[in-house]
Amino acid sequence: MDFGLGILTFGTLGFGLLIPYLTLRGLQKLKEHGAPKSSLSRDGIVERKRKGSVAQNAG
Repeated sequence: MDFGLGILTFGTLGFGLLIPYLTLRGLQKLKEHGAPKSSLSRDGIVERKRKGSVAQNAG
């Protein structure tokens, strides 16, 4: 019983650490390949305005 509890404990901890690792690795790949920034960030909207990809409001 204790052996199974140890497997579940360390399996859960390992899985909990795997998700952030994969997320950070994916973000690093996006940064390396020059993916566009989010339009919700301050520098992202400036970047999009420079490229002209932001739609202008009609009024």
